[in-house]
Amino acid sequence: MCSQNKGDDAFNPNGLNHKRARTTDSASREWFPWNNRTECTVDILMHLPRSVFSTRQLDLFLWMLKVLGVDDTPSVKRMNDVDKKLQALYGIQTIKYKGALGHTYYTNSLADIISQEMANPKVRPHLSFYPEQVDQSLSEARQFSHWLHEVPDDEMGPMLRVSGMDYYVFEPAMLRSGTICMPHRWFMRGKRFYARCWAMEEVMREGGRKSWRVIKGGGEITVGEVELLKNFPQLISDAALISAANPLLQQDVFDISTMPHTVQPWNTTNPVLGNPWRERANGAQCLSFPIWLYCDDTSGNTSKKWNKHNSFLFTAAGLPRAESSKEYNIHFLSTSNIAPPLEMLDGISDQLSDAQEHGIWGWDCMTESRVLLIPCVLALLGDNPMQSEFACHIGLRGKFFCRVCGVKGKDAKAEDSAGRSLHTRAVPPSSDEDSDADAQSIGSADTQGKKKTRTKFKEGLAAMTERVKAFVQPGKARTKAQTINTLKTQFVTAQTPGSGTKIKQMRTDSGIKDTYQNFFIERLLNSYKRRRGISASTAREAISDLPPDTMSPVWRIRGLDPHSDTPVEILHVILLGFVKYLWRDVIENQIKKNPERQKELIIRLSSLDVEGLGLGSKLAGSTIVNHYGSLTGSDFRKIAQVAPFILKGFVAEDCFSTWVALSKLIPLIWQPEIKELKPYLATLENEIQNFLLCVARWTIRWFNKPKFHILVHLPEHIRRFGPAILFATEGFESFNAVIRAQSVHSNRQAPSRDIAIAFAKQNRIRHLLSGAFFLDHGKIPPTSKVIKTLWTVHFLRATE
Repeated sequence: MCSQNKGDDAFNPNGLNHKRARTTDSASREWFPWNNRTECTVDILMHLPRSVFSTRQLDLFLWMLKVLGVDDTPSVKRMNDVDKKLQALYGIQTIKYKGALGHTYYTNSLADIISQEMANPKVRPHLSFYPEQVDQSLSEARQFSHWLHEVPDDEMGPMLRVSGMDYYVFEPAMLRSGTICMPHRWFMRGKRFYARCWAMEEVMREGGRKSWRVIKGGGEITVGEVELLKNFPQLISDAALISAANPLLQQDVFDISTMPHTVQPWNTTNPVLGNPWRERANGAQCLSFPIWLYCDDTSGNTSKKWNKHNSFLFTAAGLPRAESSKEYNIHFLSTSNIAPPLEMLDGISDQLSDAQEHGIWGWDCMTESRVLLIPCVLALLGDNPMQSEFACHIGLRGKFFCRVCGVKGKDAKAEDSAGRSLHTRAVPPSSDEDSDADAQSIGSADTQGKKKTRTKFKEGLAAMTERVKAFVQPGKARTKAQTINTLKTQFVTAQTPGSGTKIKQMRTDSGIKDTYQNFFIERLLNSYKRRRGISASTAREAISDLPPDTMSPVWRIRGLDPHSDTPVEILHVILLGFVKYLWRDVIENQIKKNPERQKELIIRLSSLDVEGLGLGSKLAGSTIVNHYGSLTGSDFRKIAQVAPFILKGFVAEDCFSTWVALSKLIPLIWQPEIKELKPYLATLENEIQNFLLCVARWTIRWFNKPKFHILVHLPEHIRRFGPAILFATEGFESFNAVIRAQSVHSNRQAPSRDIAIAFAKQNRIRHLLSGAFFLDHGKIPPTSKVIKTLWTVHFLRATE
């Protein structure tokens, strides 16, 4: 506290000065790790997510406390010292990266955040680590195909602890029946754990020696945890007592499904050492920690002037939806106003790779023991342009406009006045809204400003029919391996001088464009310019200046395919897509901005009885009609609910039928729980096809918008990841306001650093106030006044 001077008497009605009270040992213990109540509350005030204080505001606030006679009022310098000390002791790291594209950015430590989640009593009880097999009432990601079957076995729960013994995947285990088998995946059914196991058979080798062979494909069995008797270390120690072959003699594998006539050497693990995670864990539990990784661009300004910031956030996929949607459980990783998303992903993928290689140590506050965690990315979330960038896809304006499959749009061919064939260059959209423009619109390609006469390519009826048939169903799926090969081919082609036009054509013909790799390709092509007769040595020198890996870091994330693991984002596809399109059409085309009809529509909206729709209040008809171009997702959700009631007899019959089909589809998609998966998916697919049929009957021109095709991939994504609201992004979108608040209070010299550090400090406050453990510093006493008092504060209570 700054001591009061004589000038302060003017603000004291009694003319009394208040001396600084000394902090007693009892007060220090009560408010640990702060020295007293005032330091504690001011430190919290400095790091509120949605009420950011500038240094000048904080100085004014502390002056006010001093004037009001509050004892122990610290100075700004004192609070900064406390802030630094506590952050060094209890905070997470903020890591500086120099990106491969030349930009500097900062990322908060993914490992530190995950480690703290395990030690947080407000979070840990809600976390799940194993997939679950259920037949009815499915609501969480762990109950669906991707987590249950597709994520690599060693990343999705490498071990299970049964009666104090640790059973690892890819290690032989003995059942109570005496059978030797090899577990390769753990899962839950009801309240019990089970293992999917490969059968093992004894094989007689030359010289009468016995060994083991793993049988994959046809010999898989399911084993309950109660049937497990001995784990791998016990089998080794009891080898002399077992009449069967020594478990260390595990030599080959026979996979009926892929190699029906071939025996291959066993190389998944070292058969002598077993699963390497056993040695790394050293007796601790080893668990998986899947996450939903999200990226979006948002403005760092509160004004309408666009100040683009790319931000990465994540939530724990093991949390139930009711918890993961809370702002309390959304974690900030990185933001930058200069580095593109894939350059920032480079640093994040390095953190992931390191954690997947060595694990993340944490303290499990439920079992009160150390735990080793293996993170993995369950899916990449974002709007359509961002997901296309993740998938190294050319975008929604491309001829091959779908990041998931190879469906083809209408050929954007034209002829100039000389009769030469031209192709429109696909330009990546600057925003999700811009991406809605027709892929076939053709602009001038004349860089000199001279206009050329162009005629749109006329599509025949048969060709259009085939295109529409392909449009309304999923095409041949894109794969990670195919895209990597395509990118390698593009890079090899770029090593030939004068290949720029050819590369552009390759991207158009494949729909594959890596914006990260493009930086290096452009550098390579530019190095050839203005040089005549480039020699092979010169070309090799230009190539040697490039980094060894020029492809997007997304391909380095283990277990992730950005084509199939970027699920349809229903906010932008449906509410900010279909509903927005159709409502704009109602205002601009159906009623043609007729004042009388607009007035009637406003009356219909405002007078509609919305009781039972969960809207809370009457509809603001004037706003919805007059400001139709500035509505939000919440507004469009309301419109979708009431459209069949207000548009009957007001619009063309084909338009009305489309609205009815859409209004039936939306509540089916926004289901938080699926009673039975197969009937639900069948119903959903039928309703999607009904909606697309109504659209086609109205006008086929709607199918120029790619989102109408993207919708057909939604049933498959729900089958793999769960109800669509699990991977909806409304929670992340609302978090943009928190990022924006920090951006406004940055000094604008290094916003990536300032914002990352600010969120790291907020994370420390969150962890302290949750009464959480610290791996190196113990735990805040549960009787501390900090916990008892501050969990009644409104901003914390609101997150529960």
